[in-house]
Amino acid sequence: MRRKLIIVLAFTLLMISAAFPAFAAETIRLQVNGDAVPSPGLYLENDCSMVSVDTFTRLAGAEVKWSANDNFAITENGVTLNLSVGKTEALLGDKPVTLPVAPTKTGDSVFIPLRAVSDAFGFKVDWDGEQWLVNLTRDEQRDGMSVSDLLAKSTVASQAYNTYSMEGLFNIAMDIQADGKAVEQAPKNITSKLTGQIQNNPFQVYVKQTVTPGTADNNSEMIVETYMDQAKMYIKAPEQDWTVMNMPFSPEFWKQQQDIQSDPLKAAELMKEMGILLNFGNDVTVDGKDYYVVNAAIDMNKFKQGYQKLLQQAMQAIPQDTTAGNAADLQKQMADLFKNATLDYNYSVLVNKKTLIGEIVKFDARLIMSMENPAPEQASGAATDNTPKTMKMDMKIKGDMKITDLGSPFKAPDVSAAKEISKP
Repeated sequence: MRRKLIIVLAFTLLMISAAFPAFAAETIRLQVNGDAVPSPGLYLENDCSMVSVDTFTRLAGAEVKWSANDNFAITENGVTLNLSVGKTEALLGDKPVTLPVAPTKTGDSVFIPLRAVSDAFGFKVDWDGEQWLVNLTRDEQRDGMSVSDLLAKSTVASQAYNTYSMEGLFNIAMDIQADGKAVEQAPKNITSKLTGQIQNNPFQVYVKQTVTPGTADNNSEMIVETYMDQAKMYIKAPEQDWTVMNMPFSPEFWKQQQDIQSDPLKAAELMKEMGILLNFGNDVTVDGKDYYVVNAAIDMNKFKQGYQKLLQQAMQAIPQDTTAGNAADLQKQMADLFKNATLDYNYSVLVNKKTLIGEIVKFDARLIMSMENPAPEQASGAATDNTPKTMKMDMKIKGDMKITDLGSPFKAPDVSAAKEISKP
């Protein structure tokens, strides 16, 4: 029960904050429009800063397409740069250009010269030699709006609706190890379907997550349901009835969040404080609808600080003496779980050009967590020496979340028979 509670709480909080550390000090730092790029991974080659293709396309909101013989094209806002690994000759549109250093393949990544490629896509590039800092600046707009302008207008448009539904589908490639050895019976590929509804006032959230192993796995489907209102949090774990505990977040917390959502400037400031780097992606058309695309990359080192605050609030609401263990003990276990965890997390929001509502969110993440088991407990006098000392989980997650049914009546699950967590 304790392990299930920890995992359910962890992923419930992830739906709210999605924050783990993924930061390492770099020799060369990078800023875009004054915002630090987390872990840019730059290096110098012949006095030229080199950046991976994936990092550049993420910070520029560009797309990359690969073809045969290590040829690739980077496209952003109607501009295309064609390059080849090992060659300094490139093509910007139909104009030949010469790169100072050829694209280089290192392991699974391809690195490109930062200044030359950034210049091609309209960035001004400055180098601060004393701080080993590269500054990229660009005034990028869509229909006269900056990213902040668009998000502010989207926030205002969303406030016209008190409720909305969500539906997501995620593909997860997972590797689980015990004491350094693969757990063969664990599923390797699973899908996770997420459905639910949110009501802003009065606050209510209902989420149902259905996890299904891949066809090659023999594990059965798992369903977790979570319902929250302003006072209580209800959880229905697999093969269990509804349980209830006090709301992990105080009324003051939700009031603060509502105030932020009602003030686009506060929301923008908070996103910057939390290390979220925003830029425009290429406009797209989905199912006949035209969308602006806003990309977000997260500095997990900064985001972790906010997540830890949420974690402390959540654990303080758990009764001190529960069937799942002492709340202080649970808080320590969750803190240990996240201490060495890493998450490379990026997402894109598709904003409907007509309604300015963010209707689709695309996620791309890699989560690595390690957990140390406590000293093996004695069961009926028999030692459990086979209990693994460490567990490691490596997950690659990709998926989409769609926002629908704006303004529809909220439908809460029946939780009238829920039992308090502190009671057997």
